[in-house]
Amino acid sequence: MARTRKGLVAVLAMLTASGIALTGCSAAGTPDSSEPTKLNVWGWVPGFEDLVDEWNEKNPDIEVDFHRMTGDDGEKVKAAVDAGAGPDVVQLSTHDLPEYVIADRVQDISEFTGDIEERFTESSWASVSFGDAVYGIPQGIGPAGMMYREDIFAKYDIAIPTTWDEYLEAARAIRAADPNVYIAGFSPSEIGQWMQEVWQAEGSWFGIDGDTWTVSVNSDENKLVAERWQQLLDEDLVAVTQMWTPEYWAQVNAGTLATVSYAAWFPVQLAENAADTSGLWKVAPLPTNAGESFAGESGGAANVVLKGAKNPEAAAEFAAWINSADETQDRLISVGGLFPSTLTGLDSPELTSEQEFFGGQVINEVFIEAAKNTPNTWVDGPAFSTASAGITDGFAKVAVGEKTFVQVLDEVQEATIAALKDKGLNVKAGS
Repeated sequence: MARTRKGLVAVLAMLTASGIALTGCSAAGTPDSSEPTKLNVWGWVPGFEDLVDEWNEKNPDIEVDFHRMTGDDGEKVKAAVDAGAGPDVVQLSTHDLPEYVIADRVQDISEFTGDIEERFTESSWASVSFGDAVYGIPQGIGPAGMMYREDIFAKYDIAIPTTWDEYLEAARAIRAADPNVYIAGFSPSEIGQWMQEVWQAEGSWFGIDGDTWTVSVNSDENKLVAERWQQLLDEDLVAVTQMWTPEYWAQVNAGTLATVSYAAWFPVQLAENAADTSGLWKVAPLPTNAGESFAGESGGAANVVLKGAKNPEAAAEFAAWINSADETQDRLISVGGLFPSTLTGLDSPELTSEQEFFGGQVINEVFIEAAKNTPNTWVDGPAFSTASAGITDGFAKVAVGEKTFVQVLDEVQEATIAALKDKGLNVKAGS
């Protein structure tokens, strides 16, 4: 099932009930038509620079300067926008969009989007829409799968797990066969890996009940995932590691991690950072919970036009082109590693091409099926950053044995409720 509009519509309802105005920012003055419009665009998609160069060649009247985001650039954007010095367009996780709307950091670009909605999947367009307002152009979604080292499982005659119960048994078998190998890594700061399993379990962190936000960070669905990972950690079946670091990629290249469960954009990263392991990997569906067949997702991203952009029409035009034009789709998939939000992208031959790194497997067949089987239970809320930061900070303490996963979820539940109250929103604990 695809995601529905309810998460963002809920935000709109809650803001209205709380008396907080949703004000869009109009263009600050009329640009000098004798000079090209200059746009400052921030993002992290691989290969984006080449697409920007193509845009600039075709559109001399709208000149784009691209900045590749790294490290703490995401937090820098907030401060820059609040100080009136932010970029015009930024790539943003759709989980963060409600907070940006509440803080008046984004512009409503609905008057510039025309019929572009028809190019996108219903769920991805919903992720940038608040009622009749539109705050960005979708840029990929993140259905999850399990990348696994086929050679490791074959060497020790261990079946590829299809359920989380089988995953636990496979983890034990791998450690028994080779004490230097773990079934996976546990990266405390990688919130997407946590969300995809909560989402798969039909859980969420937020919900809506009438005119009230609900917070369910420590719900039964969240605790199901917590108990699973507590057992894996307690039995020393996963390696505590920090994704994206040289040390992490060294582990991947050395074959000490037998699986990596993550979104459809991750295979490109794996191929780039572990090129010497080409041909050893395959992709399987994320293991399922007992009695269920749901897949998981970690959310998507969008290009949003920020407050302070002096020419939002030009910014929206660029964001629409780079994310939905026919000539950009293949490269966003093959080079950028995006799982597309557009109908054209879903039909792209690049999406279903054989991947040499994965032994010729058409890996996106797994992710397409995952996208179709992800429950529509997830709701994004305006304290997402509070919840995610609290969880990752807490999980760092879990990793060294100072706390348990469930303890962290209980603490973050209370902190998130408090954060919503501080925003002036109606809030209560969810079931």
